[in-house]
Amino acid sequence: MQIKKESFLGFIKSRKWSFLLNFSIIIFITFGFLYFLGFVPEEIKMSYGRYPENNISQKEDAEIPLTIKIPSINVDVEVYNPQSTSTSVLDSFLAKGAVHYPGSGNLGYGNIFIFGHNTRLAVVNNQGFKAFNGLRDLKEGDLINVYSDKSVFSYKVSSVKLEGAGKALVVFNTQVHKLTLSTCDTFGAKSDRYVVEAEYIGKKAL
Repeated sequence: MQIKKESFLGFIKSRKWSFLLNFSIIIFITFGFLYFLGFVPEEIKMSYGRYPENNISQKEDAEIPLTIKIPSINVDVEVYNPQSTSTSVLDSFLAKGAVHYPGSGNLGYGNIFIFGHNTRLAVVNNQGFKAFNGLRDLKEGDLINVYSDKSVFSYKVSSVKLEGAGKALVVFNTQVHKLTLSTCDTFGAKSDRYVVEAEYIGKKAL
């Protein structure tokens, strides 16, 4: 009797779920081993997204910004919290929404710096590129609400300025609780940007 040999692809197809499970386990173990040895790129190690693990906060009870809403200019955008200042990491999150700059303050503590893209193009497929559209139109006294998973923190606009790229935008080591927002003047421009400063006025539970 002749026994028909099963092809490799046929073997995988007939046992696909078992193969996928074993393959996933091997990948997970390999990644963990490389991570332990320090061979995983910083961009992968430090990009935790909206809910960062081991977030570096100035206070133990500091809350993480997840959404920012500015009623006067119809901004309602998610905020991401990477822990790497790598340009490639920050750029990847800017394509999704606003970004909380690593090392700046947290909600209700210090100077929290959040920045995002802005474009005057009429048609934009990626909504992340117009996260902070209209920032230049904010007026003194306008309300900005930043949401964590359990509270809403309110800030009141105190100034709106157009600054050059060479000027420092944020002073982090401040005891004043405030919010600083920044965006480029036009999509892709690096020479000038709008900077909004807002004073902290309080928080309430959701």
